[in-house]
Amino acid sequence: MEENISMQIMMRLRQIIQEMSKHSKHLQEKYKITLPQLICLKEVANHGPIAIGALTKIVFINNSTVTGIIDRLESRQLVHRVRISKDRRKVHVEITQTGLQFLEHAPTPIHHQFIEKLEKMSTEDVSMILWGLELLVDMLGKVNPEGDGAIPPKHVMHP
Repeated sequence: MEENISMQIMMRLRQIIQEMSKHSKHLQEKYKITLPQLICLKEVANHGPIAIGALTKIVFINNSTVTGIIDRLESRQLVHRVRISKDRRKVHVEITQTGLQFLEHAPTPIHHQFIEKLEKMSTEDVSMILWGLELLVDMLGKVNPEGDGAIPPKHVMHP
């Protein structure tokens, strides 16, 4: 029984990954931008000049990958690097006017249908989905040697 439930959960996670992959391919073909690039671009726009290290923590992508993404966005003149102090090692990323214009016409990182369905749900149901996802992330990302149950994230309402 437990193995069957675990397999069902893993299969649903696989379905989510496939759907995200399909959407990423659509973005690449139609808008010439990958999903991680779009997410990084939106976060740079939202947070103003931001250090690459801080950006990596926000988007959950490793530092070298984010550096490559910023390189590609910079080559398209969607962002540029700026030095904010005399310390030459401190470089921040800032969105350009071209980047802002791109975002005005860019698609959302998630399917519109998903957003529409989510907006129609009650706050409690959305909180429960987020709570469940956070528990999954916690279970997949952290090994708990004591074998205690997962603790719900503090910022999400308990279902």
